[in-house]
Amino acid sequence: MNNVKIKEITVSRSGVIPVAAYANLRPGYSMTVEPENGATAEEIIQQCDEFLIRMFDMAANRALADDLGKTYAKLHWYHRGGLTFPSVTSVLGWNVDLAKQANMTPDEMYQYASRGHIVEWMINCYLKDGEWLDPRSKPTMAENVSVVDSGSRRLTWDACTHKIFMEKFEGKLKVEAIQKEVYNDEYLYAGTTDILGEYDGKRSIIDIKCRKGGWDFRQLAAYAMCEEGIEQLVVFPVGETDNKCGYKNPVICDTIKREFEGFIKARALFKRRFGI
Repeated sequence: MNNVKIKEITVSRSGVIPVAAYANLRPGYSMTVEPENGATAEEIIQQCDEFLIRMFDMAANRALADDLGKTYAKLHWYHRGGLTFPSVTSVLGWNVDLAKQANMTPDEMYQYASRGHIVEWMINCYLKDGEWLDPRSKPTMAENVSVVDSGSRRLTWDACTHKIFMEKFEGKLKVEAIQKEVYNDEYLYAGTTDILGEYDGKRSIIDIKCRKGGWDFRQLAAYAMCEEGIEQLVVFPVGETDNKCGYKNPVICDTIKREFEGFIKARALFKRRFGI
């Protein structure tokens, strides 16, 4: 366009959300910009159009996640920057019946999960304040305490080995963050680490586990790929034990790349199944 001075450029984009429950939604976006720094009209329009496409994709992402959340209670989501991310545990567990796998009823699994939440909370409080607190004194722990106290398995958190474990291994632990949310913008997933820090001099993703064999290093590898400089994955097994010493040793994995490849396969399957 010769002999024309462009003062403003307006770019618009609209479309239809491709999700059944939201198929009647037709979001539209428009932006008006003023050229600067010698950019051509074509360059400005392309940049604006790319931005508006991202806005539309974000709307579709939110609609799809909301629709899935109403249908699949087992799926959990994180939200950041206008996007919805499936949780790492959802990616790995949406098609796994953990109760059946462990030869338990769903209620029994719930009891073990509640005890695990209690022990994890106790360890977190200890790492923050240096003392072991009674979960019965914390209102937010009331539901978990009730499930454990009234459960058919007659579980107790006192039977777990968290106190002697920390007494034995706390000296090797340097905590950087507890319950940190992490996000991966490349593969679009998120999660919350139990402990991020150093163990035995190496930067680590650390998970607290009470149930025997109840861990998956693909989960920790997914967290590791959201952070810089992670050297190893560590599980603190603080459940019950028959060991004469009264505790189990930490379980360490340094094959982060291999475990992450396994997670990426699960992420691709999740996307094929749910479209997000």
